[in-house]
Amino acid sequence: MLKFVLAMPDGRHRRALRRFGIQLDRQRLSGARSSIARHHGVTMMIGTLGPGGAERQLVVTARGIHDRRKSDIRVACVNLSSPVSKFFLPELESNDIAASVIGTEVDGNLDPARRAVVDALPPELRNDVVLYAKTLKAQQPEVAHLWLDEVNIKGGIAAVLIGVPKIIISQRSLPPINFVFHQPYMRESYRWLSRQPAVKMINNSAAGARAYEAWLGLAKNSIGVVRNGYAFDESELAGYKADTAKLRQRVGIEPGALVVGTVMRFTEEKCPMLWLEIAALIRRELPDVRFLIVGDGPLRAAMEARSAADDLAGAVSFAGHLKQSMVAIASMDVILLTSRAEGLPNVLVEAQFLGVPAVTTPAGGAPEAVDHGKSGWVLQGWDAASSACQIVRLLRDGQWREAAAKYGPEFAFKRFGVQRAIDETLAVYG
Repeated sequence: MLKFVLAMPDGRHRRALRRFGIQLDRQRLSGARSSIARHHGVTMMIGTLGPGGAERQLVVTARGIHDRRKSDIRVACVNLSSPVSKFFLPELESNDIAASVIGTEVDGNLDPARRAVVDALPPELRNDVVLYAKTLKAQQPEVAHLWLDEVNIKGGIAAVLIGVPKIIISQRSLPPINFVFHQPYMRESYRWLSRQPAVKMINNSAAGARAYEAWLGLAKNSIGVVRNGYAFDESELAGYKADTAKLRQRVGIEPGALVVGTVMRFTEEKCPMLWLEIAALIRRELPDVRFLIVGDGPLRAAMEARSAADDLAGAVSFAGHLKQSMVAIASMDVILLTSRAEGLPNVLVEAQFLGVPAVTTPAGGAPEAVDHGKSGWVLQGWDAASSACQIVRLLRDGQWREAAAKYGPEFAFKRFGVQRAIDETLAVYG
């Protein structure tokens, strides 16, 4: 397994960001920014509106703040060019929240003074920071709420450049050093942003916040924690459960079969091949168990090839991306997450709202998402054999699963209710 490591300081990026800061201070002192319009509302920025956990939480947060404060909420994305990238767009539009593509505003061009300051940045940041700055200059938000590392950094630097009064940097997992998308500029950029008076950093798990603090060399508790919020009511959850028979029929799972399932991106950090190894070992002990996998990603071909092997042949159903993934979760008897790195996994919480026991590896903030032994189970590690043995025990223990199904919704509503999340987010906005 990959492990969390500290990155060595990057002198080139540190020096460039220091120059950027010096030139920005000079510009402020010169009065070149005195013509800024009145700030209003909230601009949220993210890469896409695709079917991911961070994207889902942005939509929930935007809707909650819009309903609570009747504020002017706008969403700006790096990319909205494909159907997948627009997955959550209809939900925003149905709630009268506009979404746009970052950098497309015709009235957001930077003045020469700001453009000269941008030229002090590391080359790999300049063009994108200009695009973010165009959007922020055109929209003039009181609050810029940024989501996920690349957007946090580029949008955060642009927001400081434009003079947005409140800049919220929302980290959704462990530090990027744990993932393939990590870039050399990220650590020093985050460190520079942490020193800016307008910037507040939050994470959706305590484990994630402490890991970012260690990576960035920040004081403990300098990054706040706002756990995810979910806006479910009893009738909505009952509706998902009512549709499980149709879902099972559609994916070829017979009525009455025990189902172990998951919802995930088919990427390395989710350890999907480990998931299938555990599934094969479960099937060895319980041949009639079926496995349901919701999602997609670059490792799909490898996963399908593995599931075609004799020890899994005919037992695994791939459902792809589902608009109603909650129906798929409701059709499971246990949901299993095998990630090596996580923030606060939405699917574990959603499963408990539906009364589905959640089993997870001890990745990042995943243990914070379940009440171990009561609503779910935190595995000891990433060993396939011991993990499969524990899941087999849970599948054989109908009394435990029944108790977990009753307790899970109570736990989920208490820890992950949407009103609590909106209250905490508004407190961060100040």
